[in-house]
Amino acid sequence: MTSVAILYPAFAMFCLTVSLVFFMGIRRNKAVQNREVKATFYRTYDEGKEPAHIRLITRHVHNHFETPPLFYIGVIMAYVTGNESMFVLVCAWSYVILRGVHTFVHLNGNHVMRRFMTFGLSLFALIGLWGGVFFQLVQQTP
Repeated sequence: MTSVAILYPAFAMFCLTVSLVFFMGIRRNKAVQNREVKATFYRTYDEGKEPAHIRLITRHVHNHFETPPLFYIGVIMAYVTGNESMFVLVCAWSYVILRGVHTFVHLNGNHVMRRFMTFGLSLFALIGLWGGVFFQLVQQTP
């Protein structure tokens, strides 16, 4: 495995996040066209009320700017330090896959316990990623 393999999960996570931002934009535009919300709401987000189905996707997109930055930093650290361990790569892909499952659960029925479980598992994958990077750094320290 080459050291660039650790970058592929970051690209996949980026694609998931960007697709969600576009999806949110499409849903917001449709809601404005259907007069479910006034376009002026989006000036300051406090002129009126956003429909629940739009608030859900908005909240989910915001969610992709909470723990995922820690994922990106962990991937960059793994790349910079040359961490090519299978453990770190599996943790990185597990995180992305679990975030995809989390997206599916959140936007399709929003079953809170399933969402909590997928979030929790993704958090363990993130901890594993950081732990793997840290463990390798400790081993390399003279």
